[in-house]
Amino acid sequence: MLKAGHLAMGQMERPILIGNAMRPKIHYQQQGFTYIGVLVIVAVMMMALGAASQIWHSVMQREKEQELLFIGHQFRGAIGKYYAQSGNRYPPSLEALLESNDLGVAGSGAKKSRFLRKIYLDPMTGDSIWGIVEGPNKRVEGVYSLSDDKPYKTTGFINADVDLELAEKYSDWKFVYKPVQTQGSSGGIVNGIVRPAPRLR
Repeated sequence: MLKAGHLAMGQMERPILIGNAMRPKIHYQQQGFTYIGVLVIVAVMMMALGAASQIWHSVMQREKEQELLFIGHQFRGAIGKYYAQSGNRYPPSLEALLESNDLGVAGSGAKKSRFLRKIYLDPMTGDSIWGIVEGPNKRVEGVYSLSDDKPYKTTGFINADVDLELAEKYSDWKFVYKPVQTQGSSGGIVNGIVRPAPRLR
């Protein structure tokens, strides 16, 4: 009877022991699934951050392009003013553009202003050093960025910047002043752009 009783008790305890032994295995499986889920979430977040970083870089680069175009136009315009005020001569240096010009009419009390307000920083390099397009006697005909990065903008330029189209790097964006060259009644060339003569009515 005692033996039978012991067996009965053993049979009753056996399922409980097995059940207790199986519980940790189920817990480990759940931990494994949770770990994989966390890895998937982290991977998705990293991909999203990478895409956002590329978009942000693209936006910032395009803003710098617009700033470079603006600054290039400022340099070109200042060189043109210097050329007109100095007897058709280009400036010997960029620093010469910081001198006062003679646009004020004598006796009018108008204040003289500089050809260029300041030597701008190159937005692509963050430096004040520019590439110089030299003409005769090493005078400054234009400027360009020293950046070799590839531009995003390749089309849609204004007529004065048509030479910048399809440039492979920013250093190919040359902002050069070209004086007006008359062609009689057939038209003229303004900053390298041929303008036809007006039609006769």
